[in-house]
Amino acid sequence: MKVAVADVGTNSSHLLIAEAQAGPHQQGDFRVLDALKDRTKLGDCLDSAGNMTPEGENRLASALTRFRELAAAAGVNEVRVYATSALREAPNGAEVAARIQARTGVYPAVISGEREGELTYLGVAHSVELGPDNVLLDLGGGSLEFARGNEAQAQEILSLPLGSIRMTRAHLAKEARGSGNRAAVNAVQDAVRQALGPHAARFQVRPGTRVILSSGTAEAAAAVLSGREGSINGVRFSVADLAGLLERVRRLSPGQRAKLPGLDKRADTILAGLAVLHASLELLGASEVTVSEGALREGMLIEELSRFQSFSSGLSARQRSVLATAERFGANLGHSQQVAALSRALMDGLIAAGMPFPEDARSLLTAAAALHETGLIVAQSSHHKHSAYLIRHAELRGFGPHDIERIAQVARYHRKSLPKPSHPEFMALPAVDRALVSRLSAILRVADGLDRSHTGQTQIHSLKRTSAGWTVQLSGATPLDLAGARDKADLWTREFGGLIFKVGAAG
Repeated sequence: MKVAVADVGTNSSHLLIAEAQAGPHQQGDFRVLDALKDRTKLGDCLDSAGNMTPEGENRLASALTRFRELAAAAGVNEVRVYATSALREAPNGAEVAARIQARTGVYPAVISGEREGELTYLGVAHSVELGPDNVLLDLGGGSLEFARGNEAQAQEILSLPLGSIRMTRAHLAKEARGSGNRAAVNAVQDAVRQALGPHAARFQVRPGTRVILSSGTAEAAAAVLSGREGSINGVRFSVADLAGLLERVRRLSPGQRAKLPGLDKRADTILAGLAVLHASLELLGASEVTVSEGALREGMLIEELSRFQSFSSGLSARQRSVLATAERFGANLGHSQQVAALSRALMDGLIAAGMPFPEDARSLLTAAAALHETGLIVAQSSHHKHSAYLIRHAELRGFGPHDIERIAQVARYHRKSLPKPSHPEFMALPAVDRALVSRLSAILRVADGLDRSHTGQTQIHSLKRTSAGWTVQLSGATPLDLAGARDKADLWTREFGGLIFKVGAAG
């Protein structure tokens, strides 16, 4: 399985294309096939109200188009993209993301600082050796994330608006970026202490705590302090050495910084970045740090691969044959998996409320969900019909002709027209099968809509029957997902009654 993920930051956007490693002891492991960095500098494209400007939107659209084309050349049909501080804090961030999706076919899902910290920690855990207690600092252009956790996952996460670009603009005006600017550096560090102070106890360094840094600023510092070229993953240095580097950089002019190997690409923001890291580490009581090259996009990649491997290992033999067929036809397996999971959750809610389904309905629905977009290999237009055709001729192992026809028709109705008497293939089914296809298609349409962004973030917590119909409690759904589900709830309304979506963690 190949996966492409990208993160969109305040300063740059990064693409990572990788392939899952096969083997029983390699779950979550991957081999990088390609990578690309685009200095989108979205932080430079915000107006006085913080909105993303058309220039920023164009830069992001251009970068994501390149990412999509590179991924396609590697045999990956879709790129999963998460956007962080720049879009997260822009009042028009959601609108920009929707327009980007319409322009490029790639949706930059805006994630919270806490989610960013969780995924970054996961990427770090697969890049450097962690212990029972670890504190991670991940410095971006707009925000600084703190995470505390064990060898596998974060348990405490905090996101503060202390990014290097943000702090440069706030405290290091152009004239203050030159040498001898002690007052400006002090202002940056005072701002860090004020913001972090109330939370410092949660991330205080204890005996045995390992402190990890993940950021371009940290990598630049490690490169300078170690004198290494190439990878600096796992490089350690003391906070005292960092203080010395900060003082050295403070005394250099921007032109001199630009000539210093390792700092040349960060000459404008390196001073603020080093000041932020030093003040934070000093306040937390750290004496030594380790640098991780693994960060957000590696965490995204690991999560995606682990989800898929966990999902596929729980399938029956015939469902694994369905998954193999989906992969053969180039379907987006992450989206297929998510739609299958959401479909089953909706069906479980209906059954719990007393709605009857035959014993094989769950298996048929799972197969249709996994294969509903296989028709895209033929064409975007009418791909639901192409999917039905491919399913009928794919020779799915473990399914008889009767099963395959029902799977094909459920997939056929995942979009566009509802089942109706003018459709000869639908009317050729026995009445009991027509009723089942309609009901399963109703579920599939909503589930597909709930992952319209193809980000796999939506979770269903409950489905309850009400006097007005049904209410589904969700979390993680993007605005695009909610719009997609509402647009595709037409058949559900016909088959089961009205459907209302409520967003928020289950109470």
